[in-house]
Amino acid sequence: MTTIPIVYTIRGCDACVKLINKWNAAGIKFEERRADLSQEIMNEARNYGDIVPIVVYPDGRVEEGLEGEIGCYIG
Repeated sequence: MTTIPIVYTIRGCDACVKLINKWNAAGIKFEERRADLSQEIMNEARNYGDIVPIVVYPDGRVEEGLEGEIGCYIG
């Protein structure tokens, strides 16, 4: 089990870019998984939701989108 959040993203998604920039600026450690680069990662992301960014926290909690902002549909 991972000890840092996993963030599923796709290229060209404004909400994904905003989340990554915000977390990088705040020094938050995370693992980015680009769903557009691998069918396997896309399938993983779809297990959690259909709107990226999808954040999977170490405690199992899942969030879609960014602070109420709708991200990009991957369904």
